[in-house]
Amino acid sequence: MRSMAAIEIDGTSVAPNGGRYRVLAAACGLAVITYIHRVGFATAAAEFKGPLGLDQRQLSYLMAAFMLAYGGFEIPWGWLGDRFGVRNLLVVVVLGGSLATAALCLSTAFSAGAMALGYLLALRFLFGMFQAGTFPSISRMTADWMPGTERGAAQGLVWTASRLGGALSPLLVVQLTLYSGSWQAAIVVISLLGVVWCLTFWPWFRDRPTTTTEVNVPRPDRLGAGRMVRSGSVWALCLMYGCLGYSGNFFLTLLPDYLRTNRGLSPGTAQWLSSLPFACGVIACFAGGAISDAIIRRTGDKTRGRRLVGAAGMALAASAILGTIWVRDTRALGFLLCLTFFGNDLAMAPAWSAAADLGGRLAGTLGGAMNMLANLSSAVASLLSGYLLHKGHVQVPFIVFAVVYAAGALCWFRVDLDRPVDR
Repeated sequence: MRSMAAIEIDGTSVAPNGGRYRVLAAACGLAVITYIHRVGFATAAAEFKGPLGLDQRQLSYLMAAFMLAYGGFEIPWGWLGDRFGVRNLLVVVVLGGSLATAALCLSTAFSAGAMALGYLLALRFLFGMFQAGTFPSISRMTADWMPGTERGAAQGLVWTASRLGGALSPLLVVQLTLYSGSWQAAIVVISLLGVVWCLTFWPWFRDRPTTTTEVNVPRPDRLGAGRMVRSGSVWALCLMYGCLGYSGNFFLTLLPDYLRTNRGLSPGTAQWLSSLPFACGVIACFAGGAISDAIIRRTGDKTRGRRLVGAAGMALAASAILGTIWVRDTRALGFLLCLTFFGNDLAMAPAWSAAADLGGRLAGTLGGAMNMLANLSSAVASLLSGYLLHKGHVQVPFIVFAVVYAAGALCWFRVDLDRPVDR
């Protein structure tokens, strides 16, 4: 990201400085920790589900509890960040999520059965409630600190960091478990990462930009949430992200079981084909943001920069995932799955950058609304796709994924970033 003599942030011309890179580093670190915590549960579940007498169906209930809370608390956290700032809020959500993660260790105190399941359901709901505040707050930070021509690359780095966290989490939890001989010790260690982040973030970061010389732009107090609700661009952006969540959720939840059960692949092959798309996602997240920003710098048109990359990514994902229904070769299947997730993640940075561009001082609330719809659609996708696969309708979910991706690509053409909702 390059420096400029002057930058335009939320209508105010200011001189850029290095403070925004410190904020970006903190946001990327938080994204890594967030996904280490999130994926760490799935890794640890393989260890504790047997002793606690949990089956796959009951584990899906735990996933649903997380998604319900995560989706339901997105807008409240986003509004709180917009209204009161994210400094103290992030400490609350990160410490809360870390404690909820660490509390998994206490599950062994319950005997197998309903008590253990009830405890874990409550814990996953609390974990989802706290984690719901993370990315709306990061969107708020991005809107405040980064100029419009750098927001895409910034969001790309944040989502690249999240993918790295998701990839590192299984390795970290497994290695710590092997080293310590206890999955509980591994969970405690990854929980402490959140505490360390809070201790390094809170002392220097300030809610109000006027209280530190490193922040680029002040945030007015008056909020216009009514304009956000009435904005067609806001609805189009949220629907687009809901489509992204519906189809992209497959890679996070059902893909490993689909490869083993419906494709008949060995556990080792299924593991590789489940992991490779995320490696492609690391590249795509950064590329989507960088390309989007480059178009904006070249044309001066924010809408075109976000729209072209976002729509192209979702169109690519639609084509690739539809192609999987006709292939039988494992390598061809792997290539198409990687291409699908590459397209999926190519749209991530433009989507969150658009939330900052369109939301302005309401970026946290808008980011929360986007993520709420994505998580609710993810829950629907898990239930519907799981049912169809169980009933033997193997191709139908992928046709639906393709149609939903295509619908999301079309939604991009209803997003106009030239009229921010906070003005």
